[in-house]
Amino acid sequence: MNASCHVRLKGRVDDIHQRWTPDGSLAVVASLVIHRPHLGPVRAKVMDEQPMPLRALGSMAEKLVAYQGKVVEVEGTLRRRYYSRDGEQRWGQVEIWVDVCHPEN
Repeated sequence: MNASCHVRLKGRVDDIHQRWTPDGSLAVVASLVIHRPHLGPVRAKVMDEQPMPLRALGSMAEKLVAYQGKVVEVEGTLRRRYYSRDGEQRWGQVEIWVDVCHPEN
């Protein structure tokens, strides 16, 4: 079964890292800083923002670069990426692979 999860979020584009793929296309790793609601008095002093990892290729990567620091709406697919370092165990991170990005209305 090939199930995917689509998301739509609004936040500020931040922490952009540009890379070039072997075919010469632009690839971007960035963060979408979203508002995180308080969950009662225990969390009242916790940060109000949560960075969500974004990935994009080609023209969508160019859009993210152009919107750095701006509030946008993104739509994309959740994917889990796995990492390993020096043969140590792998760990994963859920990222949003951006399909649509436009300024906040």
